Amino acid sequence: MKREKSVHPKADALYINKLNKIKVLGLIRETGPVSRANIVKVSGLSAPTVTRIVDGLIHDEKLVVEVGMGSSSGGRPPLLIKFNGEQNYVIGIDLGATFTRGALSNLDGKFIKEIRIPTRLESGFNAIMEDLSDLINRLSIGNTRVRKQRIFGVGIAVAGLINKRENLVEYSPDFDWYNVDILIALEKSIEFPVIFDNVTRLMALGELSYGAGQKLQNFICVNVGYGIGAGIIVDGKLLMGADGFAGEFGHITVETDSDIQCSCKKYGCLEALASGRAIALTARSRLARGQSSLLVELCEGDVDKVTAKMVADAARNGDELARNVFYRAMEYIGIGISNLANIFNPELVTIGGGVSLAGDIFFDNIRKSVDKNIMQPTSRKVEILPVAFGENAALMGAFALILHRVLNLDI
Repeated sequence: MKREKSVHPKADALYINKLNKIKVLGLIRETGPVSRANIVKVSGLSAPTVTRIVDGLIHDEKLVVEVGMGSSSGGRPPLLIKFNGEQNYVIGIDLGATFTRGALSNLDGKFIKEIRIPTRLESGFNAIMEDLSDLINRLSIGNTRVRKQRIFGVGIAVAGLINKRENLVEYSPDFDWYNVDILIALEKSIEFPVIFDNVTRLMALGELSYGAGQKLQNFICVNVGYGIGAGIIVDGKLLMGADGFAGEFGHITVETDSDIQCSCKKYGCLEALASGRAIALTARSRLARGQSSLLVELCEGDVDKVTAKMVADAARNGDELARNVFYRAMEYIGIGISNLANIFNPELVTIGGGVSLAGDIFFDNIRKSVDKNIMQPTSRKVEILPVAFGENAALMGAFALILHRVLNLDI
């Protein structure tokens, strides 16, 4: 079959050149320090092409640096190069309903400056965006080592449904937001590119870029906090879905005859039965009916102050009510993860979020539930681990948003 001649040969050449640059930059980050000769061998590109691209990445983009000579078995030692993560920067934001954390980091994920502020949830969207703008500007100034022109952007982790087609937060139950536009709200006061996404998806992206998922192609990151979500990595890429709604793990039905209503207005959702909020509400309901428990002492007699952490602590100390509530929630989460594993066949499941900080009592019970409910043979058990970065998981994901922008040369 005869190939049609390109209508835009110059455009085709520019596109191919960009693809080659992306390929070379990715190889340098993944394998550096590395020589130009090894890049030629691995990439399949010609030596002149690699030399031209590397020189541009060093002198123009400043994304690559020379780091000295490598070893040689004979002849002239090769000059080694590596990704210049140390001298290029990103701002990450973990936008929470109680606190907002912001951090300035280099592209290697090393924190340089961090600021935490209370989130003015009751003041509404505009007030939160004003505070966020001020936070970003505070992070970008005041450090003589960091040049503002080397800050490549701001990544923001947000809880809620993110419509990627329209670039809107379509719905966030944590904030009670409907169709809000973060980019429009920040564009007049922020000089850097801003990208945002769902917090749990970003936790998965952080694992892929900096954590346990760097050497994996298929894994799932589950977030169990005030709500429940999942970030799904398939063949090394973040699963988005048609509109960007993939990963709403908390809204699978795990109890068809439940009378507990979820924030999504449906009944029997995993989030309504096993999130941090659900664990606290279930324990409070049982205490209000007069059941005895160590929780009464932990909450100092005020049932409305019972938290999921208190329930986990009481369960760890053998309290019957707390054990019933907490273990039942872990059973539900394990059922949900079993379903994910049966569908996606992941190499690993990592779990983060506030409830996961309960530690062994959390993970041991979830693993038992998964082992009981998963379809796969025991010889192929899915490993379940805490997220690599603990409470910094969302921030690392926010950094990764901008890192991916840089690696794809969208700068």
